[in-house]
Parts: sequence; C-alpha cells; structure tokens
Amino acid sequence: MAGRILVLDDEENYAEMLQDLLRENNYRVDMATRPERAIDQLEEIPYDLVISDYKMPVMDGADFLKKARELYPNLPFILVSGLMNTPELVKVANMSVTLVMEKPLDTEAFLAQVARFSDPMTPEEKEAQANEIDVSSVENGESVSSYPSEPRFFSAVSASGKRFMLKLWSISNQSKEIFILDSGGGDGELAVKDLSGWRGNGDLPVNTLTLPETKEAALEKLRLIFSEFDQSNTVCIRISDGSQIRRARMLTESAAMEIDGTDNMLLVYLLEAENAATFLPDTGDIGVVLPALKIRPSDVASYARRFAKIGSERSGMKRCSEFTPEAAYLVLSNDWPGGYKQVQEAVMGAVKSSDLDEPLTAELLQDALGIVPADPVSPDARLQELMKRAQSAYFDAELAGGALTVSGLAENLELDPSIQTRAELDRLPLVKRELGTL
Repeated sequence: MAGRILVLDDEENYAEMLQDLLRENNYRVDMATRPERAIDQLEEIPYDLVISDYKMPVMDGADFLKKARELYPNLPFILVSGLMNTPELVKVANMSVTLVMEKPLDTEAFLAQVARFSDPMTPEEKEAQANEIDVSSVENGESVSSYPSEPRFFSAVSASGKRFMLKLWSISNQSKEIFILDSGGGDGELAVKDLSGWRGNGDLPVNTLTLPETKEAALEKLRLIFSEFDQSNTVCIRISDGSQIRRARMLTESAAMEIDGTDNMLLVYLLEAENAATFLPDTGDIGVVLPALKIRPSDVASYARRFAKIGSERSGMKRCSEFTPEAAYLVLSNDWPGGYKQVQEAVMGAVKSSDLDEPLTAELLQDALGIVPADPVSPDARLQELMKRAQSAYFDAELAGGALTVSGLAENLELDPSIQTRAELDRLPLVKRELGTL
C-alpha cells in the first residue's frame, strides 16, 4: 500500500516543484514550508519518507532532523541542499541522515532514491483516491462539487465522513462562518485543519480558542490573529452550548465589519454535544453534524492504522503496525465514546506495551482500553455481527434528533408497518445492505 512523503522547503516554489514531481509519479505527498509545522505534521501523520531542505532560517535542516529523530529514530530522511561544507556534512551524518543530495537535483537519480523508501500508488489506489472525493450529494440532497484533495488529518474513508467534509467545503465557499456539532467523533479540529489547507493556507497554523465572555475580548483575540502574516485565515472557536450560537453569529458579523484583513476570514464554531434537535434549527444551512465514530467504522480503521504505524515507527517494532483478525474486529466493533483521541491512546498504548515485534492482539487493546474481554465471536460471524452493529448505529443516529419516531423510521425504510419499538428494530435482520456498510 502506498504511504506518504513529507516535503519541507522554506522556498514555497521549490517545495511545490518537488511535490508536483512526486505526485506526477503517483506518490502521496504533503508539503510544508516551516520546520515547526512539519514537526506538527510528523506528530499526527505517519510518513514513509521526509525530504527536507538544509538551508532554512530559524531552524535549519540539521535541527529539524534532530527533532524528527526524537519522534522517529528510523524514519528515512533525505536532505536536499546546495553545496554543503565538510562540518555540515559531518553534523548531519552524526544524526543518521539517510541521504544527502545536492541542488540542482538529478531528477532520475532523485526518483530512484525515493523509490527505495516509499511505494507509489497502484492504478487501483489512484482510482480509489479519485473516487474518495467523487460524492455528489450531502444530507439535505443539495449538489456540491468535490473537495480539492484527500484530507490529510481528518479520516473521510466512510460515506458519512465524505459527506461531512463535502458539506464543510460547500459552506466555506459561501459563508464566513460554519457551525460544527461534534456528536462523538472528536475529530472536528482535524477537519478544520484540512479545511484551512483547502482554502489556500498551506501549512499555516490554525488557531483554536474558546469563545470569550465578551464581544470586545473576542474581537481583540481575532485582531491579534489576523494581524499576523503567518496565521491561517481559518479560526476554530469552541462554544460550550447552544445558547452561545446567537452570540457567535454576532461575533462573525462584528469581526467582518471591524477587523482589517478579514476578507477571506472563516470562523468555524465547534460545539461538543450529542443532541442535534436544536442545533440544526439554530444554525440553518451553515450548521453541519459530525457523525459519531460508531457510525464510521471505516474511519475508525483508518485512524487505528495511522496510530499503529506512528507507534511502531517510534518503537522500532514495524510489525506492530498490523492487527490480528481478533484485534481488527475489536477496533471495528467498539463504540469509541472518547472519539478519535481514545483510538489514538488505545492503539499507541497497545504498541508501547507490546514486548514482541508482532501484530497487535485483542488482549493488548483490551488492556489499553481497560475493558473486560467479551465472549469471542467466531470468524465466520464477525462480518455479519459488524454489519448488524452498523445498522443499529444508523437507527440510533436517525432517531437521535427526535424528528423521527420508530414507526416513522420503519415507514421510511419500507419495513413492516407493525414495528413500534426500538427493540423490534434490533431484532430485524439486515434491512438494507447499505445501512451496514463498513
């Protein structure tokens, strides 16, 4: 499976040139123009290879290499630079740099070296990547265009995850504010990071703050953010309950009128709650609900693979990036009430506690989660059980807002009209196969 490559160069044009070259050769590539931002990405995204410039202000390539080695002792690292003197070469050699290549690059030799450390996408993976963003509708049925590229931080493998990101992208092209109800995914801030990148901010940091008590205090914080040239014009603001929605909307209006440099401003208000009954009426067409992880099992699997790879790279136990079948079933069947952070803590905790360079076991994950082992499910029954759980989670999501009754949901799904209770829904076999899509 194709991995990811991180390109770092403070000269944006050169970084874009390398990124384009690698993408033309079917590699998955991320770009950074600031070492401190590249470190942030290394902490959240597992990479096969880092390609970095050497001569950079503030933190040069050697200092960046040192920090990267603290996170990933064995990560392949290619330094690209103009002519380096002997002391500089000795310095990076002592830090275990994988390879030093001089500018201007010999393209053929460069690509040959890259191929040693990272696999390009297969035709099937490239087609799947294109299809990942080829979704033509969102929850309310409106037609929207695809988002610019696959998300780097937020996992949008599931259909509901894709629809969520498409809705965010659509709103961001029409409004200066968005409201997100995080109903249990916990990865809303990751979505805002991707949204910022799509809006042309590159690797500029996204500020996250809690909505201040007064409008004046909020405006002061926003003025400070928008006065800095190296800050994203997308800002994430946490609100504590639905009663703050009106105050947040007034803040957006005041910021647009009173703060210079807000022509491209986007304020994303993030509310962590479970009930969407009042949220959507209060936010209208600029509100979007982040689906809980329990109805996004394929996104859970994506996060689990990500964190297992990060943990295994840091520990040097490469096989711990894999899962036994029993562990994979546990990952997919758990509800993850703590959101993606709980997935991160459990998977990386399991890797850290492993004494063997072997795929992660269900026992390691159970210990990391602090749960009592349940009765085992036979291999033949696992897929059917997961499909049933996904269907049940879909029923929960449809009934959560209070707009539908059990009988109303049954009517919408063309089920037996005598169904009146939630228990009767649970006793049904798979109603429609797509309701249990993993």
